[in-house]
Amino acid sequence: MARTGSLSRRLLRRLTGRQSRFRQVQRRMKWEREGALPASFYGRRDILDRSTWKRLIYKYNPPELMESMDKLLQKERLTGSGITVPPTLLVAATEEDLEGFRTWTENNREGFVVKPSMGHGGAGILVVERRVASRFILPSGRGIGRDRIERHMGRIILGSYSGGIPDRAIVERRLVLSRRLRELTTIGLLDIRVVVFRGFPIMAMTRLPTKRSGGRANVHQGALAAGISVSEGRITSASIMRKNVRKHPRTGRNIIGFRFNMWEDILESASSAAEAMGMGFAGVDLTVDDDLGVVVIEVNRRPGLEIQNANRAGMRKRIQHVNRKIRKEGKELELIGPGLKVELARKWDSEGWSRHPVLEEE
Repeated sequence: MARTGSLSRRLLRRLTGRQSRFRQVQRRMKWEREGALPASFYGRRDILDRSTWKRLIYKYNPPELMESMDKLLQKERLTGSGITVPPTLLVAATEEDLEGFRTWTENNREGFVVKPSMGHGGAGILVVERRVASRFILPSGRGIGRDRIERHMGRIILGSYSGGIPDRAIVERRLVLSRRLRELTTIGLLDIRVVVFRGFPIMAMTRLPTKRSGGRANVHQGALAAGISVSEGRITSASIMRKNVRKHPRTGRNIIGFRFNMWEDILESASSAAEAMGMGFAGVDLTVDDDLGVVVIEVNRRPGLEIQNANRAGMRKRIQHVNRKIRKEGKELELIGPGLKVELARKWDSEGWSRHPVLEEE
């Protein structure tokens, strides 16, 4: 009976045309991949498709940077520019280094994070919240032994998360979410993704870990994805596994309208990080630590398209708006500092990114 009701509701939505913009974004991207009909037919010309996304990456991110930069080199470059990153506790590249890790854990009971230096998409990241006796407690509450962590680090070194290329395992201090943000999540560490184009923050979202995602901020594993307005730093929409929601699945608290009160610092850190990395089109992942404040976790040279679904809006119009402004006002606009870029981006966002139709090609 429930199945019949669900089919009836879907049919009613199709007949009345009351399909959510979120679903339209999903279908629009699928249709484009399959080459069914032109984008303009569906009225979603502002959605950034995969082919244009690839061209932007190739055009604005230097190829040599794309090939060579790993997380350790990133951290060196970011800290050299005065940007706060998670403190590195230990780096393991050999079997001897694993013995050093064993000694280190004997004297450490705090939480830590293990990640591959050359990993992508969150693969290979292991978060330990604390140590209790001989057990290491994960965000899910499950405990594991040190031998399992050492085997995981061994796989990282052998290249299991870097396409078979020998890698290094980084052990970082576990970040603790700021008290001002803890009402948003009950497990794990939320992060904030800001897409930066030519130094201007153009779109943002936060990813809230859930029990389903195992305490990880991974949208594809069940984390909650919430769009954030660039101008105000407020959550405007949210979804879990492509289903629209308004409340946190565990607490029942309404998260729509929540405002990040350190928003300007977050955007300036994102703009500064993309500039420090020499990337013209980047996805900057940040969080807010209780002691360190705004922390840049990673700068992604291939910013994903999922952020459009979280915001129920496209990036294409925003990218074109930035390009038009730089063409009109000259390269000097691109050379202004992160603070002014953030101020302009917030103004443009509040104005709707110049509501002109999207016609030109990037």
